[in-house]
Amino acid sequence: MHFDIAIIGYGPVGAVAANMFGASGHDVVVIEPKKDIWDIPRAVALDGQTQRIFQSIGIIDDIARTPFEGLKFINKKGKEIVYVDFSNNPQPNGYYETVGFSQPELEKDLRSRALKYENITFKLGKSLTELSSEINNNHLTITNVDTGEEEKISSTYVLACDGANSFVRQKLDIRSFDYKCDQDWIVVDYEIDPNYEILAGPMHICDYKRPTTVAHISGRHIRWEFKFNEDDDVNKVEKHSSIRSMMKKHAWRLNPDIDINTGNILRASKYTFHGLVADTFKSNNCFLVGDSAHQMPPFLGQGLCQGIKDVYNLHWKLDGVIRGKYADRILETYSDERISIVKSVTETAIKHGGVIGTQNKYIALIRDTLLNVARIFPKLLSFFDFYHPWQIDNGLIDKSLYPNKANGIVISQPSLDLKVDNKPFDQFIGYSFALIVFDQNEILFNDIKALESSKIFENNIYLIDKDSPFNEDSNFIKWKKDNNISAVIIRPDRHVYGCCDDESMITKVDELNKKLISELT
Repeated sequence: MHFDIAIIGYGPVGAVAANMFGASGHDVVVIEPKKDIWDIPRAVALDGQTQRIFQSIGIIDDIARTPFEGLKFINKKGKEIVYVDFSNNPQPNGYYETVGFSQPELEKDLRSRALKYENITFKLGKSLTELSSEINNNHLTITNVDTGEEEKISSTYVLACDGANSFVRQKLDIRSFDYKCDQDWIVVDYEIDPNYEILAGPMHICDYKRPTTVAHISGRHIRWEFKFNEDDDVNKVEKHSSIRSMMKKHAWRLNPDIDINTGNILRASKYTFHGLVADTFKSNNCFLVGDSAHQMPPFLGQGLCQGIKDVYNLHWKLDGVIRGKYADRILETYSDERISIVKSVTETAIKHGGVIGTQNKYIALIRDTLLNVARIFPKLLSFFDFYHPWQIDNGLIDKSLYPNKANGIVISQPSLDLKVDNKPFDQFIGYSFALIVFDQNEILFNDIKALESSKIFENNIYLIDKDSPFNEDSNFIKWKKDNNISAVIIRPDRHVYGCCDDESMITKVDELNKKLISELT
């Protein structure tokens, strides 16, 4: 049996991929050794861009989310050093930039939605045990984990969503760059007693003797992380009595009245946090996605987010190639674009981990002093990059005709309350290439629409002027003005391909359009 796409692994990243390619109508097979989801949370945070991606799938309203409105840094003595208020941070995606969520609930919803696509074949309870990858075809052997029965199939493309120990990555002999930032932490998922209200948001407890993080994720779920010391005995530390003892020191911050001996410990396990990025995310027609491509420390909450962004980047390109709209070479941009961003995110996460988790008392003293100073000079906190645009700097963007700092950035989405034809911005402009012209007269706009090169947008050409509700959004207006943009080409994944200012606009738009056509076909 032959498929367009084989998705290896059915965790949250694989489930997002199944929904996207299922909705696109391609013949998809999903291969996963486990029949059911793992009912223990792993990822606990979503950023604004990831929520925006879920908006495109149509599931965002079904995800229970807890906004992270601020972050406390607390020193060894238990004193709050500084509070970082997130409420004033930019929200360019239309969503709070960091929220907690329940991964098991998300996975249940994604799997339930995927079942409605008759073009998806599910091979659950089966492992990929052999892969022969050729330029235009992939031969797969899958094995029933219960019976050992083998089945042979083929697919034009393979998406490796099979995690950190990826069979596909190993089979393709793709090596990874190791940042050598391994850290051991005890990760605890705790369900607070319903008699106690949770009164505090996320905290970094910067005690060099036991660095600790704690955050309210969703509902009654609290995530604790305790740094593992060299002299710790893992068999003792993982015991629930030891966990409750470590929690007791700080649990009062969640609620002064709390009895830490109540509530349920759902999990307490030692994990080693890594920083690894594969040398390439593509080999022949096989693509590494999510943890198979990269692993990063959790201090930014970006592990799952980046995996979902991998899928989002790849989906529209692969969909266009399968449909014959784009040349195969566009698939090469997946690896180039995603590696540069993932490396930036990983390096930022490592930096955060070094600040939070240092166990050198002298470095800790310097850190605490600087954070205290940041109370007076908040700009010092920019070191942490709490909000970062994660810009594409190499790939399918204009870097030569009209360079602009906005090229490669995700376009700001106006407030979801602002709608045209009862549609928020992303739905209004659609999920294909779009050309947006700002604040111009109808004559010039019609001249732009009449350009032969504008046919590439298939009527996705829009004039947003002073009468548009979208112009009421301050983030959107600021984004446009800061970058001096009069016209912008938006990719299906919301990244800016290119833009230009007022001067000789028609000529510039025409040149950008022709350049884009040449890169796509």
